[in-house]
Amino acid sequence: MKYLHYSIGLLLLVSCASGYKSRKPVPLDQACIEKIQPPGITTSWYTTYVDVVGRHISGLLLIKQMPDSSKRIVFTNEAGVTFLDFRFAANGTFEVKQVIKQLNKKPVILTFRKDFELMLGIPFRKGISQAWLQDGEVYYGASQKKETAYFITTPDCASLRRMELGSRRKKKVTVSLWGNDLSAPDSIQVKHYTFNMVIGLKKIER
Repeated sequence: MKYLHYSIGLLLLVSCASGYKSRKPVPLDQACIEKIQPPGITTSWYTTYVDVVGRHISGLLLIKQMPDSSKRIVFTNEAGVTFLDFRFAANGTFEVKQVIKQLNKKPVILTFRKDFELMLGIPFRKGISQAWLQDGEVYYGASQKKETAYFITTPDCASLRRMELGSRRKKKVTVSLWGNDLSAPDSIQVKHYTFNMVIGLKKIER
């Protein structure tokens, strides 16, 4: 654990080849956006692990919908020690309620923040600005500073394939959801491509 913040800071760059080189702009399909846009996860418990550059932590993660429409994400170990407690307000603001010393570094908090925001569908709340077709999939993009968040569908808008965060040239993170209810998926995987980090979540039926 004491090396986790350092490990996340090791941005082990992958090939600089473009992950979006072959994409082509297509018209926005508003009906598809309304049907498939990630709804965000409601209150759910998950067994969770984080593997990052050879380090491993695991425990329980609670995603909780609060009465004020904010969402809390609390990650604890099996003994009840809180690794982190984040608050995502309905207006888009972010607050660190609690974090252990080993994780209390700006790059670490920013990494987890972006992962959880994508998982909760937060980047898409301000609207979708453009769509592209690539490799038989449609990418719906929401621009944010130097990055774009995507949700990716089949061409016929039958299903959501995954969510993705990328720069202009390459993908950085993918979030895959499994299950019939995307507001409370059975399992989730968050995978990084600019360094070796994977977060896995499996829903606990309570």
